[in-house]
Amino acid sequence: MTDNLNPQWERHFEGIADEFLHLAIACDLRLRDPGVIERILRNDASVCGRKSERSFHDMRNLLVAYYDSIGKAVDRIGPEETKKIIDFMIERNKKRMDAAGR
Repeated sequence: MTDNLNPQWERHFEGIADEFLHLAIACDLRLRDPGVIERILRNDASVCGRKSERSFHDMRNLLVAYYDSIGKAVDRIGPEETKKIIDFMIERNKKRMDAAGR
């Protein structure tokens, strides 16, 4: 975790990040490729390397909820603190993906 900027929001975003990573693995997504997130938001399941309609649907809904959560966090704890938490979660997931060879 970060320096406990806001433990409640950290836990919230950590849960989203963990679930998103699991769903991305289930769908065999290359998250670092350009345009992948946008294609998920456009409901383009062809971005998946493995067909898993349920996982893709869950992932897309989670991604939409994630963006909604960012807006709520910015309103409640401010943009700087929100950015620090999000940046930490992104970096953590990059390290986890590297360790898994993805």
